[in-house]
Amino acid sequence: MKVRFYSAVLSLALIGTSVSVDATSKEDLLKEQQEVESRLKETERLQNQTSEKLILTKQERKEARAQLNEVNSRLDDLALKIADQQAAVAASKEQLRLTEAAISETLKELHQQEELLGSRLRAVQQKGDVKYIEVLLDAKDFGDLISRFSTVSEIIKQDDHVLQAYKGNVKQLSEQRSEQALLLESMKREQRKLLVLQTRIIAESELKRKLVVQLNTKVKELQQEQFSKAEEAEILADQRRLIQNELIALQEAERKAKEEAKRKAEEAARAAEAKRQAEAAEAARAAEAKKKKSDAPSAEPTIPEVESPTATPEQPADAVTSRPFHLPVQGYVSSPFGPRNNPLTGKPEIHKGIDLVNAKGTPIHAAAGGIVLRAGSATGYGNVVMVTHLIDGQVYTTVYAHLDSISVSAGQTVMPGKTVGTLGTTGWSTGPHLHFELHKGEWAVGQPNAVDPAPYIF
Repeated sequence: MKVRFYSAVLSLALIGTSVSVDATSKEDLLKEQQEVESRLKETERLQNQTSEKLILTKQERKEARAQLNEVNSRLDDLALKIADQQAAVAASKEQLRLTEAAISETLKELHQQEELLGSRLRAVQQKGDVKYIEVLLDAKDFGDLISRFSTVSEIIKQDDHVLQAYKGNVKQLSEQRSEQALLLESMKREQRKLLVLQTRIIAESELKRKLVVQLNTKVKELQQEQFSKAEEAEILADQRRLIQNELIALQEAERKAKEEAKRKAEEAARAAEAKRQAEAAEAARAAEAKKKKSDAPSAEPTIPEVESPTATPEQPADAVTSRPFHLPVQGYVSSPFGPRNNPLTGKPEIHKGIDLVNAKGTPIHAAAGGIVLRAGSATGYGNVVMVTHLIDGQVYTTVYAHLDSISVSAGQTVMPGKTVGTLGTTGWSTGPHLHFELHKGEWAVGQPNAVDPAPYIF
């Protein structure tokens, strides 16, 4: 198998010979570059859309929060009104209780007064009071009689006045109780209205609160989407830089190849000129020798030298295999490539790689030689290493996810079997394992190029 890395560094580090220029590979790289550029533009467009949605959602959340604060403010004001109303109702109830107590006390005193004066007043009003007549009959003289009569009349009038005053007081208190009862009922009606209004505002507040919660969730989702799109854009930008470097290396190789071809052509021309001059000199010497021979006695015939052909070493044919990758770590496969239920969410999905289980900290090796595209953290993947390979004119990308630690850096050249990190459980993981992906082509958003690694591993 011949592995060709179109990079000056890779050529010197891995092959150790001059870079061979392959027009088809250059066309493939240009095609890959166009595809990556297209994906990057699409990712940036989606990222801009997400940013716009995020701005609008944040504004909507701000307005919803303002509305919620306004509703809660109204609710607080209403709560104060209800508290004041409840206090007024309680005061009105107390006032009504005091009025009823006063009426009860006044009625009690009135009944006592009526018991004391009732019989005597009835006697005076109907047939006179014997005791009062006795008082009058005991008068010493007429003047004393007049005086006693006036006194008795005044006592009767005073008793009647007291009785009428008590009755008036009872009537006034009764009227006050009726007014107080009406006021209390009015307050209770107003209180019921406030409580109904409070129930409505509480329902409105709950709706606003739920809206704010929904918008908070949406903001978080958009922020996560924006973060993911930014990561995707970084990966695609890394791929674009890598392809550009490979194209630059190809151009440099082409330049050197042209210079080498020119140098060889010049050397060939000089060699041809030297040979021509040598042949001309040899022909001149032969002519001179022939002339001398014709003048001299016969000699033995000369045998012309025959130039032996230059042997061309046979170039070995490329060894082509359909399994160009090594297993990055030993372990049992807990989840193969293909359909499954997500172990975190329980929802059906397409698993875009294979999960290899082993102990945390187990070294993870590069499945083939290549250039590190990305080495760092990424959403879902956790600590991840991505390596780009160019094998027999085909671009591949391998992904090593959920690593506990990373041993390489972006842009680094790695040999097959090079340790790129250690096995772990970072990112969206339920336990220590390696999530290994193989992409036939460049890594792309949504992993459309992911293939089952099993047929490519030996």
